Amino acid sequence: MALLYVIFAVGISHLLTVEALSCSQCAAVTDPKSCPSVRCADDEYCFAEKRLNAALHEYFNLGCEKRLLCDVLGNGDGIIGKRSNTKTRPAMNDRHKRDATLCTRCCLTDNCNPDICADAVEKPPETIPSSSDLYVRLISGSNAYEGTVEVYFNGQWGSICDDQWTTNDAKVVCNMLGYEGNGAQSINGGVFIPGQNRIWLSNVTCAGTESTLYQCPHGQWGVTTCIHNQDAGVMCSSVTPEDDVIFLLDTGVGGMIFRMNLRTQSFTPIPLSQLYAPVSFDYDPSMGRLYFVDDRLAQIVSMKYDGTDIRNILQLDINSQPDKIVVDPLNRLLFFTDDGNNVICSCNLDGTNYSRVISSNLDNPRGIVLDPRSKTLYWTDWGAKPKIESANYDGSNRKTLVDTDLKWPNGLAIDYDANKIYFVDGALGTIETMTLQGTSRREIFKDSGSHFFSLDVFGDYLYYTDWNHNTLMRIKTDGTGQTAVGPPSFRELSDIRVHKYGSDLEGVTTPSPVHFDPSHVFVRMGGSGDATSGRVEIFANSQWGTICDDHWDDRDAMVVCHMMGFDRTNAKATNMSIQGDGFGIISLDEVNCTGSENHIVECGFGPDNWAIHDCTHREDAGVNCEPPQAMGFQESNIDNFILFCDVYSGLLIRMDLTTYSYTSIVQSSSPNAVAITFDPNDKLIYFSEVLSSSSEIRTSNHRGSIISKLGIAQSGSIIDGLAIDRSRNLLFYTDAGNKQIMSLSPEGSGFQVVATNVDRPRGIALDRKVGMVYWTDWGNASKIERANYDGTHRQVIASTGLIYPNGIAIDIAAGLLYFCDSGRKTIEVMNTDGSNRKVLYVDNGSHFFGITLTSKYIFYSDWNKQGIGRLNRDGTNQIMAGPESFTRINGIYAYESAYTQ
Repeated sequence: MALLYVIFAVGISHLLTVEALSCSQCAAVTDPKSCPSVRCADDEYCFAEKRLNAALHEYFNLGCEKRLLCDVLGNGDGIIGKRSNTKTRPAMNDRHKRDATLCTRCCLTDNCNPDICADAVEKPPETIPSSSDLYVRLISGSNAYEGTVEVYFNGQWGSICDDQWTTNDAKVVCNMLGYEGNGAQSINGGVFIPGQNRIWLSNVTCAGTESTLYQCPHGQWGVTTCIHNQDAGVMCSSVTPEDDVIFLLDTGVGGMIFRMNLRTQSFTPIPLSQLYAPVSFDYDPSMGRLYFVDDRLAQIVSMKYDGTDIRNILQLDINSQPDKIVVDPLNRLLFFTDDGNNVICSCNLDGTNYSRVISSNLDNPRGIVLDPRSKTLYWTDWGAKPKIESANYDGSNRKTLVDTDLKWPNGLAIDYDANKIYFVDGALGTIETMTLQGTSRREIFKDSGSHFFSLDVFGDYLYYTDWNHNTLMRIKTDGTGQTAVGPPSFRELSDIRVHKYGSDLEGVTTPSPVHFDPSHVFVRMGGSGDATSGRVEIFANSQWGTICDDHWDDRDAMVVCHMMGFDRTNAKATNMSIQGDGFGIISLDEVNCTGSENHIVECGFGPDNWAIHDCTHREDAGVNCEPPQAMGFQESNIDNFILFCDVYSGLLIRMDLTTYSYTSIVQSSSPNAVAITFDPNDKLIYFSEVLSSSSEIRTSNHRGSIISKLGIAQSGSIIDGLAIDRSRNLLFYTDAGNKQIMSLSPEGSGFQVVATNVDRPRGIALDRKVGMVYWTDWGNASKIERANYDGTHRQVIASTGLIYPNGIAIDIAAGLLYFCDSGRKTIEVMNTDGSNRKVLYVDNGSHFFGITLTSKYIFYSDWNKQGIGRLNRDGTNQIMAGPESFTRINGIYAYESAYTQ
């Protein structure tokens, strides 16, 4: 039987592969591989769903069912039936939920189950599409600029064979997506996950100047000898004009945001961590950032247009169900409706100054729009007495504008030029307009078979979403000219914003292109070499690229080495891919630094020359930041860095504290590095490897050229925490396997037991001033303890309000302990005696593991965010430090010589 690709959208959606008729069957299991097989009935198909429980832990349900759900980017999915006006939300902490009535779904494919279709839907006849009917999309990429290419033809998506697939073909695809054609890279099959639909084309031979693939010579539609492992892909330049863009949110696939080109209607998803399930979004055009609400996590989140630099702006209370968000770019504010608490709230764009603006006489507030000129907000309420209201930003001057002939008023939009409001009603199937004062109300469009949800005004058109259509829709502002926009490729479009450079509100600066921000451009070293040399790779807008070696010299190398925390003095340039060929985009060419710059983007690069080159990867540039001492050079004075273990890659990372660029210490065998610390005296990194039978403590110099095992830990040991006190010549560690706290010399001798009967010890911190050790215990009776170095005066300093306390760090001078709890989703602080405890930061989407301090910041590792987070010491201004390029990060240690304790 053919393989079926099934998605059940429940907060977080995953693509799972199951075989029809013979299915795995079980419920609420953590490991799907443990499920027994069962034979399905003839009219049943396999299904598999992945859910989160109240603690945000994953579990699986598998079995047989009669309904067949289409894949996440399906074959022109038809949706039959109607929905209620509510959205499904997974259970969390026993709060009240809204129910949803799912419609019947029917896929327009040969695998469709005809018994579930309410109406017969015929496929259009096979004809060669006109240029206006030809769309492309990218799937399976790690960012919005790359992926397997699919073409929409004859009502179905299909891939392209990579026979004769070249850079010229990639240029055309990238242009259709609204990206720059310059710098585009063609990718052969096997790099990205292949498609699962038909293979539509082969032998595509574009010149590179065509405006659409339809104009390129190609083989006959649907005739090919290729298999999906030969599916063609592209990498487009990420430094590209963000203009003529339609942003779309599809909650029917778990909350996925798409970037559609306004001109061609071709599109690509903006990949998000599977942690998030947005239900609404808006954007700040002046900073190029999207803001979205996640009602499962009860969070307001911000990110760049490309999905990078994700920040938790505001964590809401447990009863919150944020529904619609809107941004005021002029006054730097955002507002959102919360129909869990039935309030309308506001805050600054950084999450500060949160307040409840409207907190009475609300039933189910939903849509909301702003007029920044008069600082007025407008909202819909679809509760028992539907209405549309307005008020000043501070909640004063509240007025009811409409309260008759409404049932499910959903989305709103303001035409600032015409000073009109447009609104939709999901139950009545109407689009109406009125003045900003609520007068001159009139219906401009009616569709009794619709379920309108959201809309936006752009020029003379209204773009709107309709849950009963799997295509974006458009009409003129006078209600005429209804047309579908783009191919039918969506499930439940719930939000839309049209972005055009220079349009919308007067006074709003709209950068176009939204290019790279130096604070989020990083460098690293790849290829062969130790942690001081390698091929230079540069990260911009979610994409890594290499540098061509044309005119690449030591002055350029000085800047790169400085960004990674090395001295400039001995930096040497390497050429002709001496450290190995790179892959993908070539980001820079003709680099011409003076050597004194602090960042490579200061060397004359911008959107006009990014990814423009005449090179191949045989000419990739590299650096040697620290020549061997045997050549007479001194080691760099390494300072101001973060050390951490990236488990699944097997790397130890040293990241610069200023630029967040990094270099990697590669080990030949690093299956599970967990704890990490650093001794500035001997300049050695100490880290633990937790193996199947016991743990090892290893050491490495900063080059990674000398890695050795330190002593032999007790059999069955699980070493999750490490800390060193060189002044007393002691190295401490937690051992969860043997339930104890241990010490030894940094040379690997003299093992001593400090404390026993510790259930699940994890994090550890030292007060070197008085000789006291602190540790966390996430066992059955979670607690935080301390004792003298010799184990005397052992004391529990915290034992309530803890679930899984993990990392711990100490500010000796201030007498403060900072710790994180992955169960409570908190980062907290208290005095070293356990008094004056308070929560600094909460993130319902987190799984905090390690924590460390610098003079200004708290840094932490987060298993769910797969990166390093940074907070001010008071818990404000959360950002992710460094690129989105890591897997699971365990231990973390910051070294800042000016803050040495």
